[in-house]
Amino acid sequence: MSERSQTPDIRPSVLAGTWYPGTPGELSRSVAGYLDGADPRTFPERPVAIVAPHAGYIYSGPVAGRIFGLLRGHRYDRVFILSPSHRAHLDRVSPSPHAAYATPLGEVPVDREVADALAAGPAFRAVPEAHEAEHAEEIQVPFLQETLGGDLRIVPLLVPPLTPELRRDAAAALAPWCDGGSLLVVSSDFTHYGAAYGYVPFADRVPERLAELDGGAIGLLLDRDPEGLLAYGRRTGITMCGIEAAALALSAPLPGGSSAQIDYRRSADRDGDFSFSVSYAALVLSTAPHPEAAEENP
Repeated sequence: MSERSQTPDIRPSVLAGTWYPGTPGELSRSVAGYLDGADPRTFPERPVAIVAPHAGYIYSGPVAGRIFGLLRGHRYDRVFILSPSHRAHLDRVSPSPHAAYATPLGEVPVDREVADALAAGPAFRAVPEAHEAEHAEEIQVPFLQETLGGDLRIVPLLVPPLTPELRRDAAAALAPWCDGGSLLVVSSDFTHYGAAYGYVPFADRVPERLAELDGGAIGLLLDRDPEGLLAYGRRTGITMCGIEAAALALSAPLPGGSSAQIDYRRSADRDGDFSFSVSYAALVLSTAPHPEAAEENP
């Protein structure tokens, strides 16, 4: 283990003022506005895993708000943030080495006991530099701060392409915290379409065909089918950056329950120019509803 990982520090925000507002008041108001798009009364079950986008808030904030709003009123022992690594090459899952993550809303502690326990396993290897500027994990933190409050603890994990054996080992390592007391947040955008992304599998009926392509992946996520999701990725080439993070979450022994798509949009929906588009989805996997919750929310 490196000296850095033995003496973890505070990871400063690298997105404040660019990807999201840079002052506490502006950021709080921005996130609260997006959260107002959610109605938790329509989904009374307890989320155990969610899929949320990780673009700048002006693009994906409305979609993120609708899924994070479902967390209001719930409490979790910790939140795992499973993200792709956009800049660093990894061959294992990398737990964050930091003591806390800072945003304009304050500092959120990392659950070091859990992160260190995972880092000791064969499917994990902490790579500190991979977390330094990774937007996919930081972008989720202000939404978690606004919905889960001061008791929040996080375990950021960067998930690269894994062999089936490493994925099984990583999922087994997560098992002690898959009892419903923790939340898994999968940080993922869906199809990145356009020449700039090197992905133009079709040129006609682009909005409809994007919805079909994303819908195939969304359906497999809602079916909790990690092998099917990865096979779909290989077959279609879908440029879903968090597909490995999603497959790991689905491979973990989460409590049984229902699944739902809460929202789906494309960045090109804003201006109608589908020559360049990124898709965003908000999904939730839940435990079975408590009887009292069902009674309160008929």
